Amino acid sequence: MVLESIINPKNAEDKPHHIFIIAFLYTIASAVVSQKIFPNSASILTVSFVTILFVPFFQKLFSIEEEKEKGASAKTINLFVRHKEIFYVFSTFFLGVVVAMTFMYIFMPSQQLFSAQSETIRNFGTGKLTDSGEFSRFFLNNTQVMIAMFFLSFAFGAGAVFILAWNASVIALYLGLFIQSSVSKGVGTTVAFIYGVPVGLGTLALHGIPEVSAYFIAGLAGGLLSVGIIREKIQSKEFRLILKDSLLLLILAEFLISVGAYIEAAV
Repeated sequence: MVLESIINPKNAEDKPHHIFIIAFLYTIASAVVSQKIFPNSASILTVSFVTILFVPFFQKLFSIEEEKEKGASAKTINLFVRHKEIFYVFSTFFLGVVVAMTFMYIFMPSQQLFSAQSETIRNFGTGKLTDSGEFSRFFLNNTQVMIAMFFLSFAFGAGAVFILAWNASVIALYLGLFIQSSVSKGVGTTVAFIYGVPVGLGTLALHGIPEVSAYFIAGLAGGLLSVGIIREKIQSKEFRLILKDSLLLLILAEFLISVGAYIEAAV
């Protein structure tokens, strides 16, 4: 893969900012190509192209993370110490897609590019519920996404990249609308973009950080288990540790989902 020739997966965890730049450029390229080839399906096709480009890369990263399990201590705290670098890579990839898609929305506007995302925001934003109802809705919706992250990552190694890229594109639409409101008030487009991306992300951070972190963790749990089943014997000590770590990661992810849903319902 060209991506792997640009940055070695073994070195990516030491240079996560490189992933941000590559994710930004690849997302722009995917969006432009999608609109040229199948403009009516550009919203889904862009996310699909990004997924195709990055799945082999993340698959190799999961293999590297699985190697860290061998000979590792079974202490729970080491679980987070061992895998903290891949969270940096997930985060910079996610932000790269968010910023790129927001850039496309503001500077190369196209209805087709965000048609599916617009429908998602409309569907999720309708209806006024009680606080308890809001919590249940957010919790169940985000839990479903988290479970999908786990199973896609388990079944396809790094298949959860699609859901990460999709959620990044939905957030990009939110940021684009936020920036557009500033432009309509007379703020210059470039200034509104530079100002609006961090401020818009800040409005989502309180509940968004635990939710997105839960998705990262669920994706890692599924990826580790997938690689572990392929490379280790089921009865081996290494596989038991991988299975235990995957379950612990899922429990942590569900806890973060509940925290994010509570904050989102309360705000």
